[in-house]
Amino acid sequence: MAEDGGAEKGFLADAALGRLARYMRMLGYDVAYARNRGGAEVLRETLRTGRILLTRRRDLAAREDITAFLVEDDGVLAQLTGAAKRFDLRFTADAMARCIECNEPLDTVSREEVWELLPPHVKKTQEKFARCPSCGRVYWPGTHYARAVARLLEALRES
Repeated sequence: MAEDGGAEKGFLADAALGRLARYMRMLGYDVAYARNRGGAEVLRETLRTGRILLTRRRDLAAREDITAFLVEDDGVLAQLTGAAKRFDLRFTADAMARCIECNEPLDTVSREEVWELLPPHVKKTQEKFARCPSCGRVYWPGTHYARAVARLLEALRES
């Protein structure tokens, strides 16, 4: 396996690691997801982009021409703990700043800009919003946010 270039180049999660990709995006890391792509295509993209490959495949992880991390744990929190240990992942100001669906950095928006998209209880209780410029998904720091932060911090504590 090639030397680590650090997380600044971003990551590429293979098709078996979609949940890990979402959790790492919650932490603010740039994680492309190779959904429905085979090993050859994943390898080509890794070589082309210079991203760190997160994979369940031993053959890809053993390659000398890429930086890869073999993810052996089955549970997503254990996977995140392993990646955090390997790449020194942290909970920073960038946390919760990426779309967990499409990996784009989120834009801060006013309540008025997303008013028609909000559930009634959110209209009454929330004031801070972000929206993905690619898919349009709207985010706010509600109860799901608090639970996600708690899970992330638990995984990072164990790293």
